[in-house]
Amino acid sequence: MDNHKDRIESMSLILRVMQLFGLWPWSLKADEESTFSGFMKRNYRFLLHLPITFTFIGLMWLEAFISSNLEQAGQVLYMSITEMALVVKILSIWYYRTKAWQLMHELQHAPDYQLRNHDELIFWSREQRFFKWFFYIYILISLGVVYSGCTGVLFLEDYELPFAYYVPFEWRNEQRYWFAYGYDMAGMTLTCISNITLDTLGCYFLFHISLLYRLLGLRLRGLKSIEDDSYFGHELRGIFMMHQKIRRLTQSCQRIVSPYILSQIILSALIICFSGYRLQHVGIRDNPGQFIAMLQFVSVMILQIYLPCYYGNEITVYANQLTNEVYHTNWLESRPPIRRLLNAYMEHLKKPVTIRAGNFFAVGLPIFVKTINNAYSFFALLLNVSK
Repeated sequence: MDNHKDRIESMSLILRVMQLFGLWPWSLKADEESTFSGFMKRNYRFLLHLPITFTFIGLMWLEAFISSNLEQAGQVLYMSITEMALVVKILSIWYYRTKAWQLMHELQHAPDYQLRNHDELIFWSREQRFFKWFFYIYILISLGVVYSGCTGVLFLEDYELPFAYYVPFEWRNEQRYWFAYGYDMAGMTLTCISNITLDTLGCYFLFHISLLYRLLGLRLRGLKSIEDDSYFGHELRGIFMMHQKIRRLTQSCQRIVSPYILSQIILSALIICFSGYRLQHVGIRDNPGQFIAMLQFVSVMILQIYLPCYYGNEITVYANQLTNEVYHTNWLESRPPIRRLLNAYMEHLKKPVTIRAGNFFAVGLPIFVKTINNAYSFFALLLNVSK
């Protein structure tokens, strides 16, 4: 009943953008393998990210290492640590690019997850639209951080770069400033778009699987209106098989998103800490553009931690709710074989479903709260050390 494209409606544009930025594989035709276009499609990611992304991040860290004091280092460390999380995300998606493509293809085309009726289609379309527009707004806010910072420095009397990095030539003059500024802007644009699209991809995998668990719950609840025992048993067995496949998808999703979530959560406390420290030294009167950019940056960073924790938590919540949905079936009026089948299914549901980050901790709202608490502790410590 559903259109295959509708199943991943919210990711269609994002995946095209990721292809343009070397983060999602291009499809190769059989006759393109040995051609120049085939070579470009296979190696485009390296040609784009090696001279800009990785070089730019390396220059940021070099600037942090040669800083003469903590205040100067703090001006670049908050962004350098953020970019380190991006490096992990890029390397991870390159390593798992085939598995990520296969997972997305299965979510889009597998007949096991086809929507059966109008109510399911309406539910799916509504959730997909909400995810799409929420992340479009998130992407625009994130890009606003970059461009408000790039615009703010243009109104200063002295030559300043919007985001500090090591420049191997004297750039504080009218002739060479625009070369340093242009590379800064290009590097931040590329890294920002790469960061937020990879965040969106990881969150989408979690979101889509949570929707499948919700769909299972709707179908279990729909069994209440079935009076024919044979048809009831047939539908119940179909739900069991679908549940097993969704559990397998959950494991595949965990392997893909686990490295990026782990790096994001581990580094986020330091990022927010140094962002707050940087905000302490940016005056709103002296540099309003940078001050606003820093406020936006801290907000985006908190959201960047919260979103995967929220969608990981959704998987756990809706998977656990399936036990309650079993009680909404017509089990009291079912024959003993069906009751035994339901009992076996409920025993199966006792095994909790969680997304784990590197097998260290479960991804959910409790880890988000703990990360924010750690960030505040680091920030308080940094303020005491700098006095």
